[in-house]
Amino acid sequence: MMKKVVLMLIVAFNATGVSLYAQAVTKSRPAAPHAAAATDPAARGDDEKAIRVLLDAFTKAFDAGDAAAAAATYSENGIVVDEQGERTEGRAAIRDQYARSFADNPGSTITIKVDSLRLLGPETAIEEGRTTIKPAAGAGAPDVSRFVAVYVKQGGQWRQAVVRDEIARDLTPHDRLKELEWLVGDWVNESQDAVVSTTCAWAVGGNFLDREFTMKTEGRPVLTGTQRIGWDPLKQQFKTWIFDSEGGHGEGYFTRIGDEWVIKVEGVRQDGQPASSTNVVRRLGKDRISWQSVQRTLGGSAIPGVDEFVIVRKPPQVGK
Repeated sequence: MMKKVVLMLIVAFNATGVSLYAQAVTKSRPAAPHAAAATDPAARGDDEKAIRVLLDAFTKAFDAGDAAAAAATYSENGIVVDEQGERTEGRAAIRDQYARSFADNPGSTITIKVDSLRLLGPETAIEEGRTTIKPAAGAGAPDVSRFVAVYVKQGGQWRQAVVRDEIARDLTPHDRLKELEWLVGDWVNESQDAVVSTTCAWAVGGNFLDREFTMKTEGRPVLTGTQRIGWDPLKQQFKTWIFDSEGGHGEGYFTRIGDEWVIKVEGVRQDGQPASSTNVVRRLGKDRISWQSVQRTLGGSAIPGVDEFVIVRKPPQVGK
């Protein structure tokens, strides 16, 4: 869809960084007068409820696209660090970042799942969990990340002080592939030269997507093939394997750039000639995809590319 924006929220902090920050916060305040409050069950319950209310307020602000209200849940000197390490510091800067994010991704909503919340003292807490950013209908797949957030209590009000995002590496291959689930279904491209039909479905076990394609000219099949798409945990990318009915095969990796998927494929034809291409796929909506092939080579020499064309989803058959 796009480079993951800083405020895909709550951004996670590594354990060491959080602990050091929390120590700095607690050391800056005298703890002795409030020692009883830290262990009083009623006080702890009130603080946990207040943090949940703060999180609800943030969620409502995010879903409404209200940058000022979202930033108001942060402390004046709040810090946000995204999964690429980019840092946004200060409530005003956080507000501006949210405003840009909401403008670039109108209609996005957020779901926050809290795994744990620990009160380190009367004025400091650490929370861990996972966020799911769901774009507007037809704008792409949900984006999932893990987070750890540090909260501080200032003037009797809880605020987000430090948040940091990291890739949710504990997702299953099936969870990863949900980002490409929109490929599932029957698709067709018709031109003057040929008709290409494609069917995509979940493989047994749900950890791969399988695509079957058939190319016909004058109503007769001239080429068929199979494509499998899965998650490579070593490269942290989607990988594809392709086999055609003539004996050719290839493999490649997906890279997301903005709202496009760039798929670099290398393979070999049945006659032994190496081939490569860079294919660009862009989702145009729920039922339309654009496809283009550039930087094509055969036998080590450049060959013409394939101009962009549109693939459409087949309507469901009557009675099915």
